[in-house]
Amino acid sequence: MRVGIGYDVHPFASGKKLILGGEIIPYQKGLSGHSDADVLIHSVIDALLGAAGEGD
Repeated sequence: MRVGIGYDVHPFASGKKLILGGEIIPYQKGLSGHSDADVLIHSVIDALLGAAGEGD
């Protein structure tokens, strides 16, 4: 069995949508990032790539 650990962080920002796991969460701030800033999806993908022995 292979195990991977993933993480991702983005700062909160006004005027952005909060997206977690591909779902829009109603909140007054969202996460700032160069993409959708979905920390849940990015962390899962990071863990899968780590378990597969691949880089980012």
